[in-house]
Amino acid sequence: YNYITKLKKYNPKAVFFNIFFYREVILSGKDGQIHAADLFSVILSAVEEGRDAAFTVSGMSMWPLLCHGRDTVILTSARGRRIVWGDIVLLRIPPADKYILHRVTRVLPDGRIETTGDGNCFRDGIFPPSCITAVCDQVIRKGRRIRCRSVGWRMIFSVWMFLFPVRAPLLQALRAAGNLKRRLFLR
Repeated sequence: YNYITKLKKYNPKAVFFNIFFYREVILSGKDGQIHAADLFSVILSAVEEGRDAAFTVSGMSMWPLLCHGRDTVILTSARGRRIVWGDIVLLRIPPADKYILHRVTRVLPDGRIETTGDGNCFRDGIFPPSCITAVCDQVIRKGRRIRCRSVGWRMIFSVWMFLFPVRAPLLQALRAAGNLKRRLFLR
């Protein structure tokens, strides 16, 4: 099932990146991966032109709600969009131009935001609106589209955010359960 091809038919102006599956690579580098700065510069160009951009999530900072190598995020322009608690945003943090894709955990009255990775036990900090380069509109998981502002998705991450004070032991338990499952079923 080639969901990237299906997405291209759905929105032919969108730019798609998949840095893990070689048959679907649009931009590639050594070993089928590209440097984050190169990826995000192309994503920013596409979003600034009013096109959607998608890429497969890498890293564990948004696990368990977004999974490394499995979930694809579709980003849209943040321009003119009201950012609310729970939105997943792509931030460009100066001066080193570090990029992070994390969830908004607080919106201050002056428009600044605080973010946290779903898989992190700490807050990233507070950022001005100028750092927001794109907003995740949809997640594609196993060929299924999930709208980030849908009621079901918002309920799931609301519970997860409510559990922030006890997130560390929860993450440890989830990782241990995953390791046990892999050991039992890989033998």
